[in-house]
Amino acid sequence: MDIRFVPQDQIDKQLYNSCVHFATNGSLYGYDWYLNATAKEWDLLVEGDNYVTAMPLPKRKNWWGRTYLTQPRLIPDLAVYSVKPLSPKRIQCFWDAIPDEFRGGTLTVEPASVPKDPRRFDVVQAAGDALFLNKPYEEITDDFPADYYARMARSEAADLLPASNLKPEAVADFWLRVNGKTADNEWTYHAMQRIMYQIIHRSWGSAQGVQTRDGELLAVSFNAYSHNRIFPLFRAESEAGAAAGAMTLLTDTILRSHAERNLKVDRRFATG
Repeated sequence: MDIRFVPQDQIDKQLYNSCVHFATNGSLYGYDWYLNATAKEWDLLVEGDNYVTAMPLPKRKNWWGRTYLTQPRLIPDLAVYSVKPLSPKRIQCFWDAIPDEFRGGTLTVEPASVPKDPRRFDVVQAAGDALFLNKPYEEITDDFPADYYARMARSEAADLLPASNLKPEAVADFWLRVNGKTADNEWTYHAMQRIMYQIIHRSWGSAQGVQTRDGELLAVSFNAYSHNRIFPLFRAESEAGAAAGAMTLLTDTILRSHAERNLKVDRRFATG
């Protein structure tokens, strides 16, 4: 199998993004612009001159200058992306082809990209269970926990309203107020704005929110759409919002408006 290592500054972005876009296991998180906003440094393994298969290698260096794989912030999982049928052999070949300069490290990948033998790396299989929305709303929510309906009842009693025309800055400001100012959160605050503007530029997503009748914002969710999936990227709920069931109302609104469409979402988004 013709697998070669491509340093970050030599990656053909068009070929790589095309591979991620058309891959059988493609994901929003794999695009180069998403990685650039979250991973400080990353390289690539590719199969063939046309990048029919590609594996991003986000990396870090320790105090001694040794290189390790590292999971980027704001990316739950990556993959060995391929437009060819995935097989254990192809997956293993990619993991085996990671250069020796990568001494180890940890990476979370989607289930099909987990190798049989991870060798020197710690490979974590991404958690989550898909909730398919290609059926009526009542069927989608049929097996939801009782607590979901209790939260919905609280939101109805609170007489909440949708918050429209939310800009990325408003979403990020609310997220930071809810989560507090720390060095890590300040980094996330700026990174999430870069990502949101990239997604809006491509018309791939938008923000939704829930507020009181007095205009107090209680919950926000920035949702992106890619590969027949909904990616609820940045979600935040204030203490007042949690007491009023605001995030559950926001989630329920999304499920109702997307019912009977060929989409899926992580079940934890819907029931968490």
